[in-house]
Order: sequence, then structure tokens, then C-alpha cells
Amino acid sequence: MYRKGRRWIIEMNKDYDVIVVGAGHAGVEAAFASARLGNKVALITLYLDTISMMSCNPSIGGPGKSNLVTEIDVLGGEMGRHIDEFNLQLKDLNTSKGPAARITRGQADKYKYRKKMREKLEKTENISLIQDCVEEILVEDIKDRQNLSYEKKVIGVKTRLGLIYNTKAIVLATGTFLKGKIVIGDVTYSAGRQGETSAEKLSDSLRELGIKIERYQTATPPRLDKKTIDFSQLEELKGEEHPRYFSIFTKKEKNNTVPTWLTYTSEETIEVVREMMKYSPIVSGMVNTHGPRHCPSIDRKVLNFPEKTKHQIFLEMESENSDEIYVNGLTTAMPAFVQEKILRTIKGLENAKIMRHGYAVEYDYAPASQLYPSLENKKISGLFFSGQINGTSGYEEAAAQGFIAGVNAAKKIKGEEPVIIDRSEAYIGVLIDDLIHKKTPEPYRVLPSRAEYRLTLRYDNAFMRLFDKIKEVGIVDKDRIEFLEKSINNVYTEINNLKNISVSMNDTNNFLESLGIEEKFVKGVKASEILKIKDVNYDDLKAFLNLNDYEDFVKNQIETMIKYEIFIERENKQIEKFKKLEHMYIDKNINYDDIKGISNIARAGLNEVRPLSIGEATRISGVTSNDITLIIAHMNDK
Repeated sequence: MYRKGRRWIIEMNKDYDVIVVGAGHAGVEAAFASARLGNKVALITLYLDTISMMSCNPSIGGPGKSNLVTEIDVLGGEMGRHIDEFNLQLKDLNTSKGPAARITRGQADKYKYRKKMREKLEKTENISLIQDCVEEILVEDIKDRQNLSYEKKVIGVKTRLGLIYNTKAIVLATGTFLKGKIVIGDVTYSAGRQGETSAEKLSDSLRELGIKIERYQTATPPRLDKKTIDFSQLEELKGEEHPRYFSIFTKKEKNNTVPTWLTYTSEETIEVVREMMKYSPIVSGMVNTHGPRHCPSIDRKVLNFPEKTKHQIFLEMESENSDEIYVNGLTTAMPAFVQEKILRTIKGLENAKIMRHGYAVEYDYAPASQLYPSLENKKISGLFFSGQINGTSGYEEAAAQGFIAGVNAAKKIKGEEPVIIDRSEAYIGVLIDDLIHKKTPEPYRVLPSRAEYRLTLRYDNAFMRLFDKIKEVGIVDKDRIEFLEKSINNVYTEINNLKNISVSMNDTNNFLESLGIEEKFVKGVKASEILKIKDVNYDDLKAFLNLNDYEDFVKNQIETMIKYEIFIERENKQIEKFKKLEHMYIDKNINYDDIKGISNIARAGLNEVRPLSIGEATRISGVTSNDITLIIAHMNDK
């Protein structure tokens, strides 16, 4: 501030290294990552009070999703530690289904989660929070075009208030707010979330820059007043006092165990939905875009599964400080009066009152085939995309992309190589790889079935398989890296130790008998063979053989890696083959029109994606093994 004549002139510094647009789960992780790598970050959002808002289900985790959260955590992200701290309950799921399926699911305290996330952002050095709406991406032409695939580079953004912020990199994490439209029955209005304004001009700016924009849709169920629910008719499901936490760095004596409740739809429910189907936006045509396939609305369930009458309905608290109940399993955008009629048919909800009606929201997104695996746009240097704008669904998917985009925006500024995580290393790699190469007809969700190396990509071993990436990212501090390195060494040392300890037949059989295990050995064995028995755990063996004690997560790895040794070795051989193709790099300037014999479908896909390796090319829709052979032959001729 300075004085000029009779006027005071205020100068605001609007220069930032990274600008993050949107403060949902993607935007928050992007801001933290960029700032923790030493960059000056502006986090611009439409409404500061809804930072890290859980627009739909107030939970974190699930099959595949939990794996993402642990990966974000060990790399230096925030989501895992945050849900560990601010939850109503955590539950270990699929414990009997083997290590590839075991996960944790957390029910968040929705209000604490977002309030405390904002506090962490405000207290983080280098982050400035700004409430405004970005309407235009400012770019300039790249003058030197030699060996560059980019056409332009970002230089700033212009906002609804007419302000211009200068920057070296931008991360777009806009969620459902680009030309967002709310639908309830035949009622529609512009909004990115119920009660919040949409961003109407930014996607137009992206189109002008040559970025392809399409439309998707998602939906959410009604919220009920807890005081009006008859819980005596419902099954109570409590959390665990001592769960497996998302973060291996979390230390809590015990966790919250606030319950959720289970009820079901009835034959009467299905009849009401059938009777009222003409009012459904998906039948009337009010909604004609694709929504998430893996969490269908109740009206779509009735259309797709007409014979099924009993669908699970979970009632989940949104906060200990609120009576608002989330109705998981009853997603719908049918008219308000229909939603109320449906509730009267469900046990325990006969007299329930709706606090917020369910709705659908349609929004603009940019297909991720336009991105490099770093999540940077292929045409515009310094422009990164993350979260729902890439065509995904889910908080965890958004956070994972936001973290990678934020890291790579920081790397871009420093002139460093981007951090690329492939599909053999993490669910993050599966997520990004699928987004870029597979054209899904609905918002993408991570599932274990999408990961061909899911035994390797276990929920509990992220700290081991991503150790080199942790160091490459550069966020995790030295003490924690040393702790992780020591833990990894302990795993391998103890496995080797168990393979070398000999135990007599009699001692082994007496030990098994003491555990109530009928299995017998006919000769002496190594300690590792004893641990391979299903009902023997490391602690049992430790007491028997006076072994070293370790942290629980270390003992778990020792046990899992020994019990599943054959299967892990088999998968590692498959990964080796995968890596060979990933390291067969394709010249960025290759002209696919020069390659005779490849199909037109393949040529179109290759020109759209511009794969960086042969491995990447194999995963493009329409590219066959014959096309790959011709590409390799062309590369060898060069």
C-alpha cells in the first residue's frame, strides 16, 4: 500500500507458481502437494466453506478405493491421515478373502472433515485461499516449436471478479461445477451442487483452446431427519475400536464406533417406483447423459433388475453434531413427492422426514485421452487436469489424481521429469492409465477387477511397492523415509530368517496341536513352511520360536509374503514382461500415417493418445497385436 496524492493505492501480489482451480478432494491434494514441494500456490474456489465437501456418501474407502488412499498417504498426501483422525467409524472388510481383497472403509464426520481440512490448508506455508470463480485460462504461444508437442503454455487465469492471477502451472479440479445443472423430476436449474452456483464460462474457455468437452451426470440420495426414523426396526452396524488405519503413521489408542443401520426395500417399494417411473428423469429424458454404473439410482435398479425386490439401504450419520442421515442405496432424482412416497414403503422409514431431496447433476468434463500420464494436457504446457473433470467418480479417485497433478505441476516448474506411476506399481497407475486409454461410457470408478496385478497392489503394502516413488516425489520427510526403509529391511530380513530356521517334526506337530490345528508334518521343516499354514500367524510363531517383534504392518507383510509366495512370484514374472514393453519408448514425432498396414481404428486411437511407449500403445482401444508388430517394425527400420 502506498499513497498517491490524496488516494491510497493497494498493490496485490497476484503472481503464483501454481494455481489450483477447485477445492474438492482433487484440488486440496493438488494444493498440498505443490506447496509442500516449495511452490507458492493459490487455491481458488467458488465457496470457501465447502472445501473438501463430501457431496455424496460421507465415507472414504472400499474395494480398490482404499488402496488409492494408502498410496496417496505414503507418497505424502493428506486424505488417509485425515479420515483416520476425523471419522465416525472405521471397519475392516473382506478379512477372510485373502490379502488382495482386505481393505478398510471409513465413515467420515463430514463437517469435521471439511472444517479441519480447511484449517490445515490455512496453516500450510505457501497456500493462499481465494473465493472467486475462474472463467478463463490465459495462455501464450510457444515461440520455439522445435521438438515440442505443445502449442501454447499457461500464463494465468481471469476470474468472475475481473481479476487476473499470473502463474506457471494450473491444476483444474472443477468437480461437477462446469455448467452444472441440477435435476429433480422436471425441475432443473444451474448449480454445481445443490444450493451452490455453477461455473458457466470456464468450459467455453477450454473449448476455445481446442480442448474437447463432453457431458456426464451423477446423482445423490435424499437426507433424512434422524429424529423421525424408527431405529428399533433396523439392524445396527458398529465400527471397530482397533481397525487397520489407512495411514501406517496413525497412532490412536482406539477409534470411534458410531453405528450405521441397515434396512431393505420391499415389494411395495418396487411397485411404487414402477408406478412412478414416468416421472423419472432418466425415463422422461430430462437426464440423457451417462451416470456412474456402479452406484445406480433406485429407478435404474428397478429398470435393470425388475425381478429383485430386496435392495440394501444403509443409513449413515453425516456428523455427530448433526441429525442429518445419508440414505445409501436410495439414489434418485425423481420428483420430491415420489421420493417421499418411496420412503413410506421401507421398514423404519415409514414416518421419516426429508431434510434434503435427492437430485442428479449434469456437468461438463474433458475426456482424459487428451492428457499425458503426468495429467498434463498434450497441447497446452503447464495445464493439468484432475478429478471429475477427467471423467471419474469418487473422492478417492479425485484425490489420487489431484495429488499426481499437484506433484507434476511442481516438477514442471522446476524443469524436472514428471512422476509417472504405472499400472503394475499402484492403483493410482491403473486409474490414470485406464482414464487415458479406455473410453468408458460412464464416470470411471476404480475396482479391483480393473487391476491385473491386484495381489501385488495390496492395500497393506503401499509403503513397500512405492518406496522409490516416495523418494522421487520428495514430500515425505527424512525421518519417515528412514523409518520406512528400516521397516522394509525388517520384512525381508525376517523372511530370510524364517526360511533358514529348522524345526523338528515333533516340535512342529506339538505346536500345531496346541493351536487346535489338525495338520501334521512327517519330517522336520523350515519355520517359513509352518507360517504358510492358513491358521498360523506371525505372533503364534514368534511365541513358539522366540522371534523378533515388529510393528503390526511389518508382521503382516512377513506373513502375507510367505503365505502367498508362489502367487506373488508368478505375478512378478508377469510384471517383468509388462515393464519390458513400457520401456520400449516411441518417438514423440512418429507419424502413424507412414506405417502401412495398421487399421484405421488403430491409427485414429494412436493419433489421439500419442502413446509414449509400446506398452501404452497396447492398451489403446482398437489397437491390435498386428498393429503393435507393425509399429515395432517401423521403429526398427528407423
